[in-house]
Amino acid sequence: RSTGEQIRSVVWPDRGFARLFSYIFQRVRRMPGSPTSVAVGAAWGAAVSFTPFIGLHLFVGLAMTYMTRGNMLACLFGTIIGNPWTFPLFFYLDYALGTFILQFFGSVTIQAGNTLAEFISLFLAAPTALIGEVFKQIIVGAIVLGSMAWFMMFGIVYWAVSGWRKSRSLRLAAVRERLQNEEHENDNLRSEQSFMNDQETHSIRGDKQE
Repeated sequence: RSTGEQIRSVVWPDRGFARLFSYIFQRVRRMPGSPTSVAVGAAWGAAVSFTPFIGLHLFVGLAMTYMTRGNMLACLFGTIIGNPWTFPLFFYLDYALGTFILQFFGSVTIQAGNTLAEFISLFLAAPTALIGEVFKQIIVGAIVLGSMAWFMMFGIVYWAVSGWRKSRSLRLAAVRERLQNEEHENDNLRSEQSFMNDQETHSIRGDKQE
C-alpha cells in the first residue's frame, strides 16, 4: 500500500468506524486483569478525550490510570474515541454546556458560533485559537461531560468484561462436564466389555471341562 493509502486508512478506516470500534470493544473485553482495572483504564481514556488538551490526552489518561491502578492498555484503546472526527463535536458540546453553566452563575462568556456547524467551521479554520478563546467554557463543560463519559465507559466495559468472562467460564465448565461424561461413558463401556470378556472366558473354560 502507498503512503497516502496508509494515511487515509488511519484517518478513515477501510471498513469504517463501526467495524473499528467493534474490534476495539472485542479486544478490550478480552484483556487480562480484573474487570475493574480494565474498566477504569478505558474510562480514563474516554474521559480525557473530552478535554481540550489535544496531544496530551494519552499522557493524561495514562497518568490517571496509573494513579487509580487501572489497565494501561485499556486506557490506550479508550482514547481512540477522541479523534479528528469526534473532537469538533466533543468540544462543541463542552463549549455549549460550559457556556450554559457559566451564564447560569452570572459569569461572562465569549460567543463562538451559535450552531454546531458554525463552531466546527471556526474550529477547522483555527482550532488552537478557538480553544484558547473559549477555554474557560470548554474546560467547564469538559469536566462535566468527561465525568459522565468516565462513568458510562466504566459501566459498559465492566459489564462487557464481566459478562464475557462469566460466559466463557460457563462454556469451559460445560466442555469439562461433557468430557467428563464422555470419559465416564467410556469407562462404563470398558467395564462392560471387560465383564463380557470375563463371562465369555468362564463359559469357554466350563465347556472345556465338560
